[in-house]
Amino acid sequence: MLPNEADGSHEAPANALRVLHIHSSLTVRSGVMGVLMNYFRHIDRTRVVFDFYTYYHPSDRTYQAEIESLGGRCLEGPDSKNIFTIRRHLATVLKEHEGEYRVVHIHDPMLARFLWPVIHRNGNASVIVHSHSTGYSGSRIRAFRNWLACRNISRYSDARMACSNDAGVHLFGDDGFTVMRNAIEVERFAFDEGTRKSVRAEFGLEGACVIGHVGRFSEEKNHTLLLSVFKEFVQREPTSRLLLVGDGQLRERYEAIASEQGIGDRVIFLGHSGRVSELYQAMDVFVLPSRFEGLGLVGVEAQCAGVPVVCSDRVPREIETLNCSFVALDSPPDVWARKIDSVRLQTDRGRELGAEATRLSGYDVSDAVDEIMRCYEELALTGGR
Repeated sequence: MLPNEADGSHEAPANALRVLHIHSSLTVRSGVMGVLMNYFRHIDRTRVVFDFYTYYHPSDRTYQAEIESLGGRCLEGPDSKNIFTIRRHLATVLKEHEGEYRVVHIHDPMLARFLWPVIHRNGNASVIVHSHSTGYSGSRIRAFRNWLACRNISRYSDARMACSNDAGVHLFGDDGFTVMRNAIEVERFAFDEGTRKSVRAEFGLEGACVIGHVGRFSEEKNHTLLLSVFKEFVQREPTSRLLLVGDGQLRERYEAIASEQGIGDRVIFLGHSGRVSELYQAMDVFVLPSRFEGLGLVGVEAQCAGVPVVCSDRVPREIETLNCSFVALDSPPDVWARKIDSVRLQTDRGRELGAEATRLSGYDVSDAVDEIMRCYEELALTGGR
């Protein structure tokens, strides 16, 4: 049982270290927020508590109620994309909470050069800048803008973190950084035969070879290639179905492409789901053809559930915990289809060893949480430069 659970208290101890996380929003659709909440649920909240400052407020479901139930605070900034508006408002918030934050953790690196001076003028906090990606954007224009904002970023941080070594090198180069694992609750994703049978029955997948993917519909996730690969694979395995979990602005485009390719009746566009851990159980192979990824945590989750993973060579190698194959991004669909065909029968070993392999690879949040807690406490003692 974690601290404060026994009495249902929503108040953190007065002497607990409060870490202020700066992130765009609290939406449950955010992978970054999912990782942070995994840590917050498992951290010793008598010692460290998370507060969140956000500057974008979507209308969908958020983590706010859970954050507050764990003793954290949600500080809303202006619903604005204007960095100067955000900076002015953050300065006001820090003055109102003077002396309360000794560590500030920025999860949108392009903001660092603008917010670092404000944070240091309004306290003595250590500022962490976190790299969550190996790309700047799926759009060339936004990528160039973000690259400019992130130049010399080490000057605007007191500590640097990354979700993988590749993500750290991408943003920080030769400057030192710490890899903070995108850790998961292993028990949630471990293989369960009963769940597999019930989910496959629910979606009419009995007897089918199910190719799965979890991710928002955006350019960097590369659904165009995924659909072409699946069309090729159908010729090898006529029973196959493609299960797509996620949503996004480009969903309608990909629904149209699936229909044009004559595979629309074989593709399930499930949308956003709070049942991802159950859906992995129904899959036979997980495919991740991304143009870039900070880590590709969904691949770690899939392997934990015993599902072999086939991903592009642009995904960091740290994703591999047990059964993960890499295919060159520019390989034609038939090469991908052959690789999927070669691994799809390798699930028995994964189902037996997936959870343990995940733990041994360092992705169990129950173990990883101690490291991040020590890091925060050490930074709180040193203060910002």
